[in-house]
Amino acid sequence: MSQYLSDQTERLQKNIKHIVVLMLENRSFDNLLGWLYYDQKPNNNQEFEGLNYGLWNPLNNIDSDGIPFIEKVGIEQNGEKKYSYGKEVPNPENFCLPCPDPGEGFKDTNHQLFSHYNVAQEYPPDPVNMGFVQNYQNAMLYGTYSFGSQPSNPRDIMKCYTPAQTPILSGLAKGFAVCDHYHCSIPSQTLPNRSFVHAATSGGNVNNTPNADCSSKTIYQQIQEAIDTQNRTDLSWGIFGNNLMSTSEKKKEEDKLGEFGKDYFSLTRLCMTGLHDPKFDSNFDSLDSFFQKCQKGTIPSYSFLEPTYGGEGQNDQHPPTDIRTGEKLIADVYNAVKNSKVFENTLLIVTYDEHGGCYDHVPPPGEAVNPDPNNTPGQDGFLFNRFGVRVPCVLINPYISEGLIARPSGYVPYDHTSIIKTVQECFQLDGNLTERDKAAPSLSGVLTESVPRTTFPDLTPLSCDTKVDVDHVNDLHRVMAKTVEKLTGTKKPDQEKTLTYLQKNFNKLFIKKPAKSS
Repeated sequence: MSQYLSDQTERLQKNIKHIVVLMLENRSFDNLLGWLYYDQKPNNNQEFEGLNYGLWNPLNNIDSDGIPFIEKVGIEQNGEKKYSYGKEVPNPENFCLPCPDPGEGFKDTNHQLFSHYNVAQEYPPDPVNMGFVQNYQNAMLYGTYSFGSQPSNPRDIMKCYTPAQTPILSGLAKGFAVCDHYHCSIPSQTLPNRSFVHAATSGGNVNNTPNADCSSKTIYQQIQEAIDTQNRTDLSWGIFGNNLMSTSEKKKEEDKLGEFGKDYFSLTRLCMTGLHDPKFDSNFDSLDSFFQKCQKGTIPSYSFLEPTYGGEGQNDQHPPTDIRTGEKLIADVYNAVKNSKVFENTLLIVTYDEHGGCYDHVPPPGEAVNPDPNNTPGQDGFLFNRFGVRVPCVLINPYISEGLIARPSGYVPYDHTSIIKTVQECFQLDGNLTERDKAAPSLSGVLTESVPRTTFPDLTPLSCDTKVDVDHVNDLHRVMAKTVEKLTGTKKPDQEKTLTYLQKNFNKLFIKKPAKSS
């Protein structure tokens, strides 16, 4: 089987009626899937771009005599046996690595890729991915460009999870298709990358701050236009998540938000301001509702699923969250889709918004297309001419061969806008959103089987007994709160917890205000 897949547009349009995307948080490809085929060969004589023990990163160190030297920090399997002077030393499995949270902004990512914080914009050098360990140490000791953390061992950034530690994601990658050259859309943080999966642009934003919101037209609005103007009754869309972000503060009336309507927080709706219109209220619902629609066979044409970003139910896998809670979420979504009446006609995509500072050894390609036809620079002068770090992307459907390793034909890699391109092709939508999705390869090539398979993997997540810090606040939570303040004009009281503030004030954005009497 060819390593580089040609488009299967006809097969996509004929066999796929539903596309479901689950996007989790801040993990690189190597961090979760790098060891996937370390001890076995892939099917179909394909190659896999994974980890090997020759990979390392430098770390500035000082020996016992006070003489500086460069330490070579090698790649590791999380929890592998280690020895010192012939004796085994403790190195237990840790499902909360990396801890603390690494730097993930534009300049920190530059440092991880180029070993320099500032890089030429128009003609950047080739990335070598040799700055992850040093950047992690710098971030812990001196603070990242976005926030600081308490120091731990910077070598931990080179510890990557094994298939036994990620049985759901790895099982789906081996049971269906894994894209080993899928990159986030820009070399930076969560919100600009999530904007790209929704709108094929971030509207010029490169970091989460100072502007987290994006007013660009989304794929959801493109679908809605087809429904409204072309009477496309076959189309529908929905965004689902169980975000209550419950904290240790006493909940009132079973987590109800009273006059503010729906209980659930949506990061997508918060940041993509074109979705604030109350006419879209019915397009947002809980993940539990999505599971019910799976049982009935009534899921939308396009569904975007959000993890829980904070509080006692946090399962987004954002470092240092225990990855096993996210594994259970992936399993729940997979089983709901697999057991639905429409599995044969549903393409499920599991991916991650950005690398979150986690190590990856594959240099991201350049020559990305700026979404703006005028090639307008964005924040920090970035020209959007480089892709971001590799992130996991696993695709599930009965028309996909078991153990497929998917790469697109041509020179343009898969990125988040490939999802948009696939939605547009599948549902035959008119036009594109930006120059980036116009140039993106479709994911249709993974539909390699002419008839659907009938056997699929049964997967069980690992049990998790890690206690969740329900009041833990990361940089993304703080950005969310600032965005709610900006858009609602409701300032967060100093004494109020960030997640509680988000719960109370998110839906103020979508309340219809009564017209003023003349």
